[in-house]
Amino acid sequence: VRELLLRTAGRRGASKLVQPADFSALLSVRGGVDYIFDSNTLDTGLHGFGAVIDAAINIKGFALEGQFIYDETRNRAWSRRDIRLTYDWIDELIRFEAGDLSVGRRPLQDTPRMAGLAAYREFPINPYRQIRPVSERGFELSAPARVEILVNGVPSKTLALDPGRYNLRDFPLVPSAANELELRVRYIDGRVETLYFSAFTDIDLLEPGLSDFAINVGLPYRDNDGARVYDNGNYNVLGYYRRGITPTFTAGINWEGDRYFDTIGAEATWASPFGSFLLNVATNIREPGPHTGRASLQYSWRDVDPDRGRSIDAQVILTGEDYRTLNQLFGGSLVSFSAQARAGQAFGRSLRAQIFGGYESGEEIGSRTFAGASISRQFDFGNVGLSGEYLRSANDEDAVVVRLSLSVPIGRGAVTGNYSTRDNAARLDYTRLGAVGVGSLGYAAGIERRDDFNRQFARATYLGNRFEASVDASRGQGAGGRRDLRSSLSFGTALVMADGTFAIGRPVSNSFAIVGLNSEAGDYRLAVEPRVSFGGTEKSYNAYSGLLGPAVVPTLTPYFDRSIQVEAPGAPVGTSLGGTVFSVRPGYRTGHKLVVGSGANAAAVGSLQLPDGAPLAFASGTVRRADRASDEEFPPVFTNRTGRFFVEGLEAGETYLLVFTIEGEIFEAQIVLPEEAIGIVRFNELIALANADTMTGD
Repeated sequence: VRELLLRTAGRRGASKLVQPADFSALLSVRGGVDYIFDSNTLDTGLHGFGAVIDAAINIKGFALEGQFIYDETRNRAWSRRDIRLTYDWIDELIRFEAGDLSVGRRPLQDTPRMAGLAAYREFPINPYRQIRPVSERGFELSAPARVEILVNGVPSKTLALDPGRYNLRDFPLVPSAANELELRVRYIDGRVETLYFSAFTDIDLLEPGLSDFAINVGLPYRDNDGARVYDNGNYNVLGYYRRGITPTFTAGINWEGDRYFDTIGAEATWASPFGSFLLNVATNIREPGPHTGRASLQYSWRDVDPDRGRSIDAQVILTGEDYRTLNQLFGGSLVSFSAQARAGQAFGRSLRAQIFGGYESGEEIGSRTFAGASISRQFDFGNVGLSGEYLRSANDEDAVVVRLSLSVPIGRGAVTGNYSTRDNAARLDYTRLGAVGVGSLGYAAGIERRDDFNRQFARATYLGNRFEASVDASRGQGAGGRRDLRSSLSFGTALVMADGTFAIGRPVSNSFAIVGLNSEAGDYRLAVEPRVSFGGTEKSYNAYSGLLGPAVVPTLTPYFDRSIQVEAPGAPVGTSLGGTVFSVRPGYRTGHKLVVGSGANAAAVGSLQLPDGAPLAFASGTVRRADRASDEEFPPVFTNRTGRFFVEGLEAGETYLLVFTIEGEIFEAQIVLPEEAIGIVRFNELIALANADTMTGD
């Protein structure tokens, strides 16, 4: 059986990856301050200086990270956020945490605030792995044939195949839909055969046999006026386990509890021929029953025809009066019954409509009903949307809310606006994103108003080589004569280190790379990650080296392959600095140390001739040092019709031999580079080859 893959989702080939530094660290700081020009609630002048400090240290994959806050307006100016130690077991896709946990959980579980120990399956550690069931269908050909493959009526690929058995795998499917796969087989003798298959999938499914899990154990905590207070008299436990059973069915169990309750639940996902179902039920096993339980059923269906684009989503949730989760301070639920549904359809490529509705009720809040519809239309100038909603509540009067939205792209920016009849709220703004790269400038301006408030604002952002900054001005007026006129300035920078090399750059999102120059390569400014805007010719760069040290790339995403191209625009042609490309695959909170260039900072150009005076035309040879044995590998050397050659990667002051094999005999030519050679060295006189057996070192 031969495998046929319709699409490839594997990681790019990167056989020469630069590994993360064994020891790296970062300190990112973002700060800001307001200047109040006019206010009837605050004093004028500088006000509200604040800063967010993000720190991390990584030693051989163990990442210690923490975040700290400074806010001069609070009683306790300094406070901290989460501090945790993280380690990723890459082979098994498991993340371990100790400290203030990020809490590995299922979407149906709430996120409690707890500190302790955790281990959970983290599939993004290998973002290129296919964890969903891989769709596959087998077929057999009795003779050579051309096979056209259509997925949901759309041609996907055409293959010319020999007789035999085939397994068609990994074709693109629409989740929550009854996908149709069609194979049109045209044999070499003219026979035509059509094969049909159906396939069902859902984004929440796991490949059969694959498991997903998490376990979090620790103490609950709360933040009290900037201080983190841990509850030593209680504990928290939250976990789940899921496993793919079949290509269309995944099931699991979950648990959360403390000293007062233990809620145990079960879940199941089924991709049926008529839509996807997700069922979840749970109850407190210390007091089992409907009053401590919760049950939810979600349904989703998609039409595979993109011109219709039909979709249906619905969910029903039943909650017992004493049901509770870890993030609840007290037991009990305000909503005991909730049901919602929506359905949408496209009318051509530019118009889409949707209807929606729902009902919820609870002993304390009474009942609430809502229903409405929305429509959006894409015009040549932009997109316009209109929606209307009817609300009926036990505590409030019936209401009808109408909303209007507008989006008009203009160059790299867009004008957006919206209006709602509730509070007569309206907003209109223009936002222009800055181009990617150092020196980019973005700005925005807008107005907003409602019955008891109005505001105007303007904002500009700048992306520097070592920092990012923004400034904005706003004016607000509210009910009771409240007024506020202020300007704000924010600034961000970072200090990073990888294997002993320090650098300053923009704030780091997660992982980073330091790009520096080999001391033997000269003193040139490096420019990292060149970009040219669509339709433009001017280059921009993501980072530069300079007086403050190496360049810093602050935006590496963990576990995604990335190529970092480095140029030295001011370096002569032929040096070791032109067009270097590094392939990296960062880890979690890691740093890379990339060194560009070497002492081999010269190249040679000349013309070779044979001993009889004829040019050495269309030949290929090798390069080696003349004065000592070396394991260095040089690129092969080639000549053109006139014997012209080009050799790069050479060092100043060194002697090299160009070696060619001609009709079984070995010939050599010697070139000597000047002591101060940088870039291309041109040998204007013809260089004669000599037989290696008779050639001397002169």
